[in-house]
Amino acid sequence: MVETNILLDTINQVVTLNDGIAEYSDKQILEVLLPKKIATVLGVAEEVSFTTLADVKNSYFVSYNSEIFDNLESLLQDTGYVAGLGIKYHGHLKQSGFEKMIAETFFPQNGLIKFVKAYPEVTPYILFNVAYTAESDETRKGIVSFFVNGITGVSGINIGDALSWKSDRIAMPSDEEKLSLNYENLLNISQQVASEYIEEQIKPWRNSLSRKLKRDSERIEDYYQTIISEIITKIKKKNLEGDAEKKELDRINATKMELKRKLTDIEQKYSLNITASLHSSLIIWLETVHIECQLIRKKNKRNIIAIWNPYTKIIEPLRCEKSNLSVTSFFLSDDDNVQIVNDTNCK
Repeated sequence: MVETNILLDTINQVVTLNDGIAEYSDKQILEVLLPKKIATVLGVAEEVSFTTLADVKNSYFVSYNSEIFDNLESLLQDTGYVAGLGIKYHGHLKQSGFEKMIAETFFPQNGLIKFVKAYPEVTPYILFNVAYTAESDETRKGIVSFFVNGITGVSGINIGDALSWKSDRIAMPSDEEKLSLNYENLLNISQQVASEYIEEQIKPWRNSLSRKLKRDSERIEDYYQTIISEIITKIKKKNLEGDAEKKELDRINATKMELKRKLTDIEQKYSLNITASLHSSLIIWLETVHIECQLIRKKNKRNIIAIWNPYTKIIEPLRCEKSNLSVTSFFLSDDDNVQIVNDTNCK
């Protein structure tokens, strides 16, 4: 698919989360095969196509006002569902050649990064599915999905074709290993990333609301300013004084107060309120290579872990420990912690 269709992408993700099958036949047409129970909830046939084009025959036309989105919401009630699976990699997990790759991947601007050692290790990748509702002059619902590396906290990463290896599974890590993850930090990162993804999806709508607000505000201001100008002209033309003048000045003040109320109403009308919550999460444990590296800033040193993913054949970025942004070029803080920061202002 060349470009994202937010409406169909939302349906795609909800259908997939509920054991259905969805596939794009066109960037504006989504072919879906639904379990009987889900089809009943949505009020459609088990085999159906959804489209954002009004003139496609034998397809269910969807818009932000479609009843289908109210039905989809009923499928998003059981929030917080977490599942996990482990995937085995049958290829060779190399343990050499990383010293050169580290030097070609990471660029500390005020220090050094040195390769220490590399070894096979299972890495958790957490898929977050966050459902949101945005309300203004209409209501829109959607879902954003993204991966976060459970070890490094790097977000927006790609795990390649790992999920297509359906027949290859490994034993799930022990409860002790699972509990060793910093879930609080990962959830904080996911909230920040979800906000960014949601904002990216609704940006065109937010821009449209801003244009409507500017248009309507200017119209209202022009209308009431015209009234005020007419009153001022009346005062000057008739040389009003005393009570007569005061009466007209009171009209001006009342008009200004009414203008202020009207502008407040318009701002509220076009304000955008967003609520979001974790719908579900999938922890995927992949066999990877952990690359231990040492960060050096003056006399301070600190060892960190970088991840080589055999499914993508790349060393994943590191994470700025102040902004949570993914980085390959970065600065090192001057304190004993030798933190990775993406800007000298963060130091």
